Amino acid sequence: MLDYSRHSRWTEPGAFGAHLDDVPADPSKLPEVVGDVMLHPFFAPTGTDCRDATRRSIPEILDALIQRDGSPLTQRREPSNRVIGTCRNYALLACAILRQHGWPARLRVGYANYFAADFWEDHWVCEYRTDDGWRLLDAELSAAIRARFCIAFDPDEVPRDRFLTAGRAWQKLRRGDGDPARFGVSILGIAGLWFVAGSLLRDLAAIGGEEMMPWDYWGPAREFGSRRPIPPEWMDRLDNLADDLAPLGPDPLALLAKHPWAALTPTVLSFPEGKPTEVSLNHW
Repeated sequence: MLDYSRHSRWTEPGAFGAHLDDVPADPSKLPEVVGDVMLHPFFAPTGTDCRDATRRSIPEILDALIQRDGSPLTQRREPSNRVIGTCRNYALLACAILRQHGWPARLRVGYANYFAADFWEDHWVCEYRTDDGWRLLDAELSAAIRARFCIAFDPDEVPRDRFLTAGRAWQKLRRGDGDPARFGVSILGIAGLWFVAGSLLRDLAAIGGEEMMPWDYWGPAREFGSRRPIPPEWMDRLDNLADDLAPLGPDPLALLAKHPWAALTPTVLSFPEGKPTEVSLNHW
């Protein structure tokens, strides 16, 4: 089992470690901390340059943030001085703060039903371990966001029936308990079983310390798409991977040994701005 209190290559802060040291490692407070320095592109003012959202690592994210405002991370920034980030980057920053303080944490990829009516949105959260086991923290759910979406639960105690990890989402769809057209990114019109299949690989990578971007694809997921249904010969493999990912506390090393075809590759097919591009991960 991996030591989740240690940084991955994506959360390792390097020269920015002191900025994380100053943030209290309290999961209940992290949504406000992260929400005061980061802004989701969907909520950014018209005309905002959203290329920040493509930053993969914590040093890249913090460098952009501190260039605009060198205040401690516990100090609220004006929206124009925040860094733009998707749910993945919210979760990554929360995870990095927890790991910096020796708290076991990791990212999970899945689907949330608390942003849109009758739709399971592609979403990333931080899963952190306590004496009672693993809990879900949605670092995007500041008080303002919870009010906007009428969310009543605490962001550091996300109910597991409101956020489904990719494995559980796949199982739900395969037993006919849901419509694949209601799983994806509603605002972009992207949805389907092919998309959930890609989430399985991204979730496996995330629990293995490889926190990819929401638009990264590798292995068989490169060939799936809305106009390219999943070939029948892949369904059993995906079913087995989902079954192994669905329980609490899956061991990524055991899963990668059992499902080597799902392992992250040195180069991924990425769609950071909607257009396909090959991204080499070797220089990180």
